[in-house]
Amino acid sequence: MNIRATGILLGVLALIAGLWFFVIKEGEEPRTVTDAFWFYKVAESDIDVILIQTETSDQSFTHRDGLGWHFTGEQQPPVDNARWGGVTLVLSGPRVRRVLKEDLDDLKTYGLDPPSTELTLTIRGDRNLRMQLGSLTPDGSGYYATQDDDDNLYVIESVWGQVLRRLAFEPPYPQWFYKFDPARVLYLGVTKGDVTSDFVTNGTTWRFANADRSPIDPIRWAEIVPLLKGPPSLGILQERIDDLGKYGLLEPETTVIVEYLPPQGIEGANWEVLLEVGNKIEDGSGYYARAIGQPSLLTIDVNWYETMERLVDERPDVTE
Repeated sequence: MNIRATGILLGVLALIAGLWFFVIKEGEEPRTVTDAFWFYKVAESDIDVILIQTETSDQSFTHRDGLGWHFTGEQQPPVDNARWGGVTLVLSGPRVRRVLKEDLDDLKTYGLDPPSTELTLTIRGDRNLRMQLGSLTPDGSGYYATQDDDDNLYVIESVWGQVLRRLAFEPPYPQWFYKFDPARVLYLGVTKGDVTSDFVTNGTTWRFANADRSPIDPIRWAEIVPLLKGPPSLGILQERIDDLGKYGLLEPETTVIVEYLPPQGIEGANWEVLLEVGNKIEDGSGYYARAIGQPSLLTIDVNWYETMERLVDERPDVTE
């Protein structure tokens, strides 16, 4: 076996071992093996759809034969494999510590009416497995949990619940897919032809990215802030672009660059998205675009793009 193959194998084994420790062992007090048992158990390869619903956000993922895991829906991207690795292993079977109560009749006491989080797995054969998380236990080490067709109340490790909830709150979009918390954006640059308008933030205030850090018209900038999270209807029209010229992407008129903080837990340099915008789609529903370094043909919203374009055409300078 060559050095590269050996390294990859060791990396996979380390990931599995780390996830096993993180989800099942971390935070546990010493206990015998019989103190913990499977809450449910399914084969990773049998999971087709993962749906996570929380108090404020829902997220769904679908396995596509031959293509791997994608966000559910038309024109949706694949998951970021670096952040997704091991998720199906984790969700294939968490352990619970004990049965707290049988014939549960008071869901509100345990934060289960309504639940804080609900997980639905669609298993091959059109079977569904559904479980609910409630409140944290008083010591914070676990979540109260139930599952459909089972009247018992369980305690499931808090770290497992945190991994599950994070998939909803910090969805693993690929780095090039412009959809993330606008609070993570550090720099925005819009170039049209030979003219660029760019902006930076110190964490609290946005200014022009020139040497003087000139102020921005607050009224104009107020319409930009909601758009920093990305085009609302960003989608993939084609997996590959057959002809750049056909979509106005051979010599795109406008480029949007965004620098942003990487997701929590990922160390290293800031991430960057660079979108090239081409022609307006024939039916007027959006503009063609592509992310540099990616083969897909994208679509972005008309209002989002044209508002960004005005940052060049009508600079938001402060007027006296």
